[in-house]
Amino acid sequence: MNKFIGAAFATAALFLSASVANAATVYQTTFQGATFTVTQNSSTNLTFDIAGANALTGNWAGAQFLGAFSFKGLGATALTATLAGGGSTNSDPGGLSAGGCNGNGAGFVCFNFTPNVAANVSNLTFDINATSGAFDFAQGGPHLKILWSKDATKDQKVGDLFSQNIPFSHDTPVSAVPEPATWAMMITGFGLAGAAIRRRRGALAVA
Repeated sequence: MNKFIGAAFATAALFLSASVANAATVYQTTFQGATFTVTQNSSTNLTFDIAGANALTGNWAGAQFLGAFSFKGLGATALTATLAGGGSTNSDPGGLSAGGCNGNGAGFVCFNFTPNVAANVSNLTFDINATSGAFDFAQGGPHLKILWSKDATKDQKVGDLFSQNIPFSHDTPVSAVPEPATWAMMITGFGLAGAAIRRRRGALAVA
């Protein structure tokens, strides 16, 4: 009986631990008041966050809009970026220059929101999904190019055109919501354990 109870609890614990064993891989760098964070959540989803968009320093100071950004070394070839609280756009193949996405540069994908994204909030967060291929980041981390603009409708560069690799920062455990089938197996496991305990108590009472 003890073996049965132990097996039931072990089964439930196994499925519970499997549901929270995922980890997100984080890449991060800071430049002129902005902290860029790329978090790979799965093989087809990542989050790109810009902290400090409304407090840029150096020759980015005074930029009012995010004109465009591009990545190289993601692995995926076609993506969709959705701004938290805003719109979405598909990626264009190619890199980024002072005039915006230019279609040049092997391995680059470029995102250009229309109109440009206002840099008047502390965080700009983009949910990026691969629609073709899967993420397979370059060894040195994804390469980011970013253009800050002074105009809502034109990519008029302010300061440096940032172009650097974003290095690996850390892995962060994430608690995934279990799938319905996992929930069912967990509940079954705990139910079997409970039934075994009640049966054991009944047998002890009779004895």
